[in-house]
Amino acid sequence: MWGFSGRLMKATACSRRLLATAALATALPVAAQASVIATFDWVSGGPTPENPTSAQTTTPSGTLELLLSSFSLTNTGSGNYGPNYYTSGSASTATIYAFSYTAGNGLTVNKSNLSTTTLGSTIWATSASDIPYNSGITAGYYLISAFSVSGTTPQSSPFQIANAPGTANANYANGVGNADNSFNAAGSIPGITDGGYWELQSVTAVPLPLALPLLLSGIGGLGVFAHRRKVVPI
Repeated sequence: MWGFSGRLMKATACSRRLLATAALATALPVAAQASVIATFDWVSGGPTPENPTSAQTTTPSGTLELLLSSFSLTNTGSGNYGPNYYTSGSASTATIYAFSYTAGNGLTVNKSNLSTTTLGSTIWATSASDIPYNSGITAGYYLISAFSVSGTTPQSSPFQIANAPGTANANYANGVGNADNSFNAAGSIPGITDGGYWELQSVTAVPLPLALPLLLSGIGGLGVFAHRRKVVPI
């Protein structure tokens, strides 16, 4: 009996240590970011922002959120470049984290209407604070990375979201590539191509909590202890 009592006391002490570890895990601070979400809003612009203009029934609008391994403000350049711009720093495949868009002809699509949410490997970057050529819009950090993704509207008509390449950290008028969002006709709704630019709105860190692995480890340890306790002989 004394042998069992000793083992029980040792097991109880072990249980307390595991509980303390689990409690500590929940109180740990958030770890460094594992990735970031870059949010871009659609800005109509250019000499002919909608083509044909006769198909326009509303002002196009949209939001594109890209999940990237990194995307930060970098100081660089002089003359026609900089003084700063946003960049992934190296080749990186982007994932479309969220997407919504209303075309000039009134058709509305979102992430679920896209054929894929993975965009090809490229260097993701913006211009410096710039005003795109002949756009009549305000200065901003505009996406210059080329990409194209297709999809199908809820009305079963094809569409394509495409961004033409520009020059990273450019601060001159034609350094930003024009984006074209093309929608085929859908029944009585005529087809249209919206011209414009994706302007950066924010970069938000996606944290990876240190607490989660430790907490799961602590809970797992309690499970092992409970199993062992059942087979201790009396």
